[in-house]
Amino acid sequence: MVRLKLTIQYDGGAYYGWQKQDGLPSVQGALEDALKQIVEHDVEVQGAGRTDRGVHAWGQVCHVDVAKDLPEIKYIGGMNRFLPDDIRVTDCEKVDESFHARYSGKARHYVYRLWNARHLRPDLAGHAGHVVQPLDWELMQAAVGLMPLGESDFKGYQDAECQSKVSLCDLFYIRWMKEADDMWRMEIAANHFLHHMVRNLVGTCVDIGLGKRPVTGLVDALEAQDRSKAGMTFEADGLYLSKVDY
Repeated sequence: MVRLKLTIQYDGGAYYGWQKQDGLPSVQGALEDALKQIVEHDVEVQGAGRTDRGVHAWGQVCHVDVAKDLPEIKYIGGMNRFLPDDIRVTDCEKVDESFHARYSGKARHYVYRLWNARHLRPDLAGHAGHVVQPLDWELMQAAVGLMPLGESDFKGYQDAECQSKVSLCDLFYIRWMKEADDMWRMEIAANHFLHHMVRNLVGTCVDIGLGKRPVTGLVDALEAQDRSKAGMTFEADGLYLSKVDY
Protein backbone atom coordinates (compact mmCIF):
# COMPACT_ATOMS: atom_id res chain seq x y z
CA MET A 1 0.00 0.00 0.00
CA VAL A 2 1.08 3.58 -0.69
CA ARG A 3 0.27 6.35 1.80
CA LEU A 4 -0.60 9.70 0.22
CA LYS A 5 -0.55 13.09 1.92
CA LEU A 6 -3.07 15.36 0.19
CA THR A 7 -3.51 19.11 0.60
CA ILE A 8 -7.08 20.25 0.02
CA GLN A 9 -8.99 23.48 -0.51
CA TYR A 10 -12.77 23.65 -0.24
CA ASP A 11 -15.79 25.86 0.12
CA GLY A 12 -17.68 24.28 2.99
CA GLY A 13 -21.02 25.91 2.26
CA ALA A 14 -22.60 22.88 0.59
CA TYR A 15 -21.32 20.31 3.09
CA TYR A 16 -22.30 19.07 6.54
CA GLY A 17 -18.70 19.38 7.66
CA TRP A 18 -15.60 17.33 6.96
CA GLN A 19 -16.71 14.05 8.49
CA LYS A 20 -18.88 11.52 6.68
CA GLN A 21 -22.51 11.34 7.79
CA ASP A 22 -25.11 8.91 6.46
CA GLY A 23 -27.16 10.47 3.69
CA LEU A 24 -25.54 13.91 3.99
CA PRO A 25 -22.86 15.53 1.79
CA SER A 26 -19.42 15.77 3.42
CA VAL A 27 -15.95 16.76 2.26
CA GLN A 28 -14.49 13.43 3.39
CA GLY A 29 -17.15 11.52 1.49
CA ALA A 30 -16.60 13.50 -1.71
CA LEU A 31 -12.84 12.88 -1.56
CA GLU A 32 -13.28 9.16 -1.00
CA ASP A 33 -15.76 8.86 -3.85
CA ALA A 34 -13.39 10.66 -6.22
CA LEU A 35 -10.34 8.63 -5.23
CA LYS A 36 -12.21 5.33 -5.59
CA GLN A 37 -12.75 6.19 -9.24
CA ILE A 38 -8.96 6.18 -9.70
CA VAL A 39 -7.70 3.34 -7.48
CA GLU A 40 -10.74 1.08 -7.93
CA HIS A 41 -11.07 0.05 -4.27
CA ASP A 42 -12.60 1.46 -1.09
CA VAL A 43 -10.50 4.07 0.72
CA GLU A 44 -10.63 5.90 4.05
CA VAL A 45 -9.40 9.49 4.07
CA GLN A 46 -8.14 10.83 7.43
CA GLY A 47 -8.14 14.61 7.88
CA ALA A 48 -6.01 16.89 10.04
CA GLY A 49 -9.04 18.88 11.18
CA ARG A 50 -12.71 17.95 11.34
CA THR A 51 -14.17 21.22 10.13
CA ASP A 52 -17.84 21.89 10.92
CA ARG A 53 -20.71 22.49 8.54
CA GLY A 54 -20.10 25.67 6.53
CA VAL A 55 -16.41 26.00 7.49
CA HIS A 56 -13.93 26.40 4.62
CA ALA A 57 -10.32 25.35 4.06
CA TRP A 58 -7.36 26.83 2.21
CA GLY A 59 -4.92 24.19 3.47
CA GLN A 60 -6.62 21.12 4.93
CA VAL A 61 -4.34 18.07 4.97
CA CYS A 62 -5.39 14.44 4.84
CA HIS A 63 -3.80 11.04 4.30
CA VAL A 64 -5.06 7.91 2.61
CA ASP A 65 -3.68 4.46 1.78
CA VAL A 66 -4.05 3.21 -1.79
CA ALA A 67 -3.02 0.03 -3.59
CA LYS A 68 -2.30 1.67 -6.93
CA ASP A 69 1.10 3.42 -7.14
CA LEU A 70 0.78 6.28 -9.62
CA PRO A 71 2.76 9.52 -10.10
CA GLU A 72 1.52 12.22 -7.69
CA ILE A 73 0.29 14.42 -10.54
CA LYS A 74 -2.02 11.61 -11.66
CA TYR A 75 -3.77 11.56 -8.28
CA ILE A 76 -4.17 15.35 -8.30
CA GLY A 77 -5.52 15.52 -11.83
CA GLY A 78 -7.68 12.44 -11.48
CA MET A 79 -9.30 13.47 -8.22
CA ASN A 80 -9.98 17.00 -9.41
CA ARG A 81 -11.66 15.58 -12.49
CA PHE A 82 -14.13 13.63 -10.33
CA LEU A 83 -14.53 16.15 -7.49
CA PRO A 84 -17.21 18.86 -7.44
CA ASP A 85 -15.99 22.37 -8.28
CA ASP A 86 -16.00 23.48 -4.63
CA ILE A 87 -13.32 20.96 -3.58
CA ARG A 88 -9.80 20.89 -5.01
CA VAL A 89 -6.68 18.82 -4.34
CA THR A 90 -3.74 21.22 -4.59
CA ASP A 91 -0.85 18.92 -3.65
CA CYS A 92 -0.05 15.23 -3.30
CA GLU A 93 2.99 13.65 -1.68
CA LYS A 94 3.91 10.01 -1.02
CA VAL A 95 4.82 9.65 2.67
CA ASP A 96 5.97 7.03 5.13
CA GLU A 97 3.27 4.88 6.71
CA SER A 98 4.07 6.46 10.10
CA PHE A 99 2.66 9.80 8.89
CA HIS A 100 -0.81 10.63 10.20
CA ALA A 101 -2.60 13.77 9.02
CA ARG A 102 -4.14 14.39 12.43
CA TYR A 103 -1.70 13.01 14.98
CA SER A 104 1.52 14.08 13.22
CA GLY A 105 0.38 17.70 13.06
CA LYS A 106 2.36 20.23 15.12
CA ALA A 107 0.14 23.27 14.53
CA ARG A 108 -3.18 24.22 12.96
CA HIS A 109 -3.64 27.72 11.61
CA TYR A 110 -7.12 29.24 11.29
CA VAL A 111 -8.39 32.52 9.88
CA TYR A 112 -11.74 34.11 10.70
CA ARG A 113 -12.84 36.83 8.25
CA LEU A 114 -15.25 39.42 9.67
CA TRP A 115 -17.06 42.08 7.62
CA ASN A 116 -17.99 45.18 9.64
CA ALA A 117 -20.41 47.36 7.68
CA ARG A 118 -24.15 47.83 7.39
CA HIS A 119 -24.54 45.59 4.35
CA LEU A 120 -22.65 42.38 3.60
CA ARG A 121 -21.15 42.47 0.12
CA PRO A 122 -23.03 39.86 -1.99
CA ASP A 123 -19.90 37.97 -3.01
CA LEU A 124 -19.04 37.47 0.67
CA ALA A 125 -22.31 35.71 1.54
CA GLY A 126 -21.35 32.43 3.18
CA HIS A 127 -17.67 33.42 3.24
CA ALA A 128 -17.39 35.98 6.06
CA GLY A 129 -18.93 36.74 9.41
CA HIS A 130 -20.94 39.96 9.55
CA VAL A 131 -21.44 42.61 12.23
CA VAL A 132 -23.55 45.65 11.36
CA GLN A 133 -22.70 47.86 14.35
CA PRO A 134 -19.30 49.62 14.34
CA LEU A 135 -16.68 47.64 16.26
CA ASP A 136 -13.86 49.10 18.33
CA TRP A 137 -10.98 47.32 16.62
CA GLU A 138 -8.34 48.86 18.88
CA LEU A 139 -10.06 47.29 21.89
CA MET A 140 -10.33 43.94 20.12
CA GLN A 141 -6.65 44.02 19.18
CA ALA A 142 -5.76 44.90 22.75
CA ALA A 143 -7.94 42.05 24.04
CA VAL A 144 -6.17 39.36 21.99
CA GLY A 145 -2.85 40.93 23.01
CA LEU A 146 -3.64 40.05 26.62
CA MET A 147 -4.11 36.35 25.86
CA PRO A 148 -1.25 34.24 27.27
CA LEU A 149 0.75 32.30 24.70
CA GLY A 150 1.75 28.74 25.47
CA GLU A 151 -0.34 26.08 27.15
CA SER A 152 -3.66 27.07 28.75
CA ASP A 153 -6.89 25.32 29.60
CA PHE A 154 -9.49 26.47 27.04
CA LYS A 155 -12.42 24.78 28.76
CA GLY A 156 -14.23 28.14 28.81
CA TYR A 157 -14.22 28.17 25.00
CA GLN A 158 -15.11 24.49 24.56
CA ASP A 159 -18.48 23.56 23.10
CA ALA A 160 -20.67 21.28 25.22
CA GLU A 161 -20.67 18.68 22.42
CA CYS A 162 -16.86 18.60 22.14
CA GLN A 163 -15.59 15.02 22.28
CA SER A 164 -12.03 15.95 23.27
CA LYS A 165 -11.12 14.80 26.77
CA VAL A 166 -8.19 17.22 26.91
CA SER A 167 -8.96 20.96 26.97
CA LEU A 168 -5.33 22.09 27.21
CA CYS A 169 -4.18 23.87 24.04
CA ASP A 170 -0.76 25.31 23.22
CA LEU A 171 -1.52 28.75 21.74
CA PHE A 172 1.16 30.01 19.33
CA TYR A 173 -0.41 33.32 18.27
CA ILE A 174 -3.73 35.17 18.12
CA ARG A 175 -4.20 38.54 16.42
CA TRP A 176 -6.62 40.76 14.51
CA MET A 177 -5.42 42.13 11.16
CA LYS A 178 -7.09 44.58 8.79
CA GLU A 179 -7.59 42.93 5.40
CA ALA A 180 -9.52 45.72 3.61
CA ASP A 181 -11.60 48.79 4.49
CA ASP A 182 -14.46 46.86 6.10
CA MET A 183 -12.83 43.43 6.37
CA TRP A 184 -10.84 42.22 9.37
CA ARG A 185 -9.42 38.81 10.08
CA MET A 186 -8.52 36.94 13.22
CA GLU A 187 -5.44 34.78 12.73
CA ILE A 188 -4.81 32.07 15.30
CA ALA A 189 -2.60 28.99 15.61
CA ALA A 190 -2.34 26.25 18.23
CA ASN A 191 -1.27 22.64 18.46
CA HIS A 192 -4.94 21.64 18.37
CA PHE A 193 -8.39 23.20 18.75
CA LEU A 194 -11.55 22.32 20.63
CA HIS A 195 -14.98 22.16 19.02
CA HIS A 196 -16.19 25.72 18.22
CA MET A 197 -13.16 27.19 20.04
CA VAL A 198 -12.26 29.73 17.35
CA ARG A 199 -15.87 30.78 16.79
CA ASN A 200 -16.37 31.21 20.55
CA LEU A 201 -13.24 33.38 20.73
CA VAL A 202 -14.55 35.49 17.85
CA GLY A 203 -17.93 35.88 19.56
CA THR A 204 -16.23 37.06 22.75
CA CYS A 205 -14.08 39.52 20.78
CA VAL A 206 -17.18 40.94 19.09
CA ASP A 207 -18.76 41.52 22.51
CA ILE A 208 -15.63 43.44 23.51
CA GLY A 209 -15.72 45.46 20.29
CA LEU A 210 -19.37 46.37 20.94
CA GLY A 211 -18.62 47.46 24.51
CA LYS A 212 -20.53 44.57 26.08
CA ARG A 213 -17.42 43.18 27.81
CA PRO A 214 -14.23 44.76 29.16
CA VAL A 215 -10.95 44.52 27.28
CA THR A 216 -10.02 41.70 29.69
CA GLY A 217 -13.08 39.70 28.57
CA LEU A 218 -11.14 37.10 26.60
CA VAL A 219 -8.77 36.38 29.48
CA ASP A 220 -11.61 36.49 32.02
CA ALA A 221 -13.46 33.68 30.20
CA LEU A 222 -10.22 31.72 29.79
CA GLU A 223 -9.47 31.90 33.51
CA ALA A 224 -13.07 31.18 34.56
CA GLN A 225 -13.05 27.90 32.55
CA ASP A 226 -16.81 28.34 32.25
CA ARG A 227 -18.45 28.38 28.80
CA SER A 228 -21.21 30.70 30.04
CA LYS A 229 -18.61 33.41 30.70
CA ALA A 230 -17.58 33.59 27.01
CA GLY A 231 -19.46 35.09 24.07
CA MET A 232 -21.77 33.48 21.56
CA THR A 233 -20.59 30.91 19.01
CA PHE A 234 -20.10 33.07 15.93
CA GLU A 235 -21.33 31.91 12.52
CA ALA A 236 -19.30 29.33 10.60
CA ASP A 237 -19.25 31.35 7.36
CA GLY A 238 -16.05 33.27 8.09
CA LEU A 239 -13.88 30.42 9.36
CA TYR A 240 -11.05 28.93 7.27
CA LEU A 241 -8.52 26.22 8.09
CA SER A 242 -5.57 27.94 6.45
CA LYS A 243 -2.59 25.65 7.09
CA VAL A 244 -1.32 22.62 9.02
CA ASP A 245 2.31 22.34 10.12
CA TYR A 246 4.18 19.05 10.49
